Parts: sequence; structure tokens; C-alpha cells
Amino acid sequence: MFSVTDFDIFNDQTLAGRLGKIQTILDPKFETLGALLIPRLTAENTMPEQYFHMAKHLRRHKNPPTDTWLAISANRRGYKMGPHIEVGFWDDRLFIWAALLVETKPQYHPQFDAWWPLVQALGPDWQVSGNHMKKAAEPLTEASYQSISQHYQTTNSGEWLIGQTYLKSDALFETPAVLWTEIQNRVAAIAPLYAAMQV
Repeated sequence: MFSVTDFDIFNDQTLAGRLGKIQTILDPKFETLGALLIPRLTAENTMPEQYFHMAKHLRRHKNPPTDTWLAISANRRGYKMGPHIEVGFWDDRLFIWAALLVETKPQYHPQFDAWWPLVQALGPDWQVSGNHMKKAAEPLTEASYQSISQHYQTTNSGEWLIGQTYLKSDALFETPAVLWTEIQNRVAAIAPLYAAMQV
């Protein structure tokens, strides 16, 4: 289970040290979580078979990674070129996203208007982001939803993410079992939207 001590990984300022800690501390937890999330995603939602992916940081040769994550997608070979779920860590927060990255363009055609009722059904305390490379997120509202949707469609760099972030200071990190359940429940809640994104 994740805990506040997982953030200590990012205190290691060396590439080898941080990668080693990611591989030995976080990656096994990601694998366990992925095995739990895929059945939760598909249990009550019609969607293609889903596959587990994990950040490998293979292109890192000098600077240590600033974040790390798992991803779930319908593509066995990779996740960036289609809709996917991400769960991961920055040095100060955990994130959960249903995501469309720049790599989905131009072959993927999102139905943002049709998805809005599913987004509304998520309820309060959800967030949006237009860039998975930045930590910042803003509250999910109709205006912010339309903003990221338009940005995705009208700019080459626009991305589309809906989910939730949890700051390191969140009390959930002091109760790992509750946090573990929260993550699974968040992914289950977003599953109907994610299923619609598969089309």
C-alpha cells in the first residue's frame, strides 16, 4: 500500500538512486494495484480487454525522473496513443487520471459533448488538467471541462485529463489502507467515462 514515506524516493537526487528506489519500492506496489484496478474497470463496463503498463524511464541518462506511474489501456503495446488510466507520483502528490495525451492525435476523435453527462455524474471533488507534464490541476466544472476539451481540439500540445490529485500533506497518506481503497474507488467511479472513451 502507498504511504507518505513513498515520497522519500524523490529525495534521492541521483539517477541511479532514484530509479533503484522506484523499481524496488513503487513498482511492486504499482503491479499490485494494476492487478486490482483492471477488474474494477471492466467488471460493470463494456470495454476492450485492458493491459497494464509501467513507466520504465528508459530515456533517462542524466537527470532522475520527476514523476513515475502505472498506466492501463486497451493497447497491449503501449498506452500513450489512446485513452488510458494513469496512477502515479510526483514528489509532492499522487495523481489519478483518465487521459488523452498528444500522442492520440490525429487518429483519435473524442466525443466531448457526448461524454459530458458522464462527467457530470462523477460528482464533486474531481479535477482537470491540460498537460500531464505539469503538476497543476483545477477543479472540474463545466467551464474547465469545456476549456480543456477545446484546448485539446485546437492546439497541437493540448491534452485532456480528468481525475484527482492528493497532496503529500493529505491525511489519507497516514492511513494507507483507506488511501488504497480510495484509489480503487476513484478508478471505479471513472470507469463509465473511461469505457465511453474507448469508442
